[in-house]
Amino acid sequence: MTKPLAKPKSLKAQITRTSLVLAAAALLRERGPEAVTYRKVAEWAGAASSSVGYYFDSVTDLLYEAGCYNIELWIARAEKVAQAADSLSTEECRERVVELLLGACLPDDTVSMPAHYAQLIAASEAPVVTEAYRKGREALDAAVNRILVRAGVPLAPSIIGALVDGGAVKAISEGYDVREIVRGLLEAAING
Repeated sequence: MTKPLAKPKSLKAQITRTSLVLAAAALLRERGPEAVTYRKVAEWAGAASSSVGYYFDSVTDLLYEAGCYNIELWIARAEKVAQAADSLSTEECRERVVELLLGACLPDDTVSMPAHYAQLIAASEAPVVTEAYRKGREALDAAVNRILVRAGVPLAPSIIGALVDGGAVKAISEGYDVREIVRGLLEAAING
């Protein structure tokens, strides 16, 4: 797999490189992997086009790091919710489990759900992004599992992921509210 280049030595170089990864990650989330080009990343980062080629051997290397950054954002979100679940009693967690799972598995209201799911599907066009997302999935599932265990819900994180993502795609494609559709599916699976 692609390996990130060695960290730049100066603080300015580190800041520039980081801004390029952040710009690529935002482009990837908002417009998919095909939007991640040297020119577009430089434009979004407010950097010279030549700086992208200086810090990254290829768009593939940049896409991989952008994918890693994105999955880390999602893991952090899920971990934050899992920590909140850890502070609840089992009964409280069970009462709030659907809302906790929604918070752990879906982006917040600042993110367009159609754009989020479109970029996840488009990730298949860039194998390095797929690889980054696949590697991060284990940590994401671990956070979801902590919520399930704390709430005493005997479902696998992969089932929750399938319900959330399947429900989201159904809602988006049929013009329904994503959170309401996913909430209904989770409630049905958990309360049975």
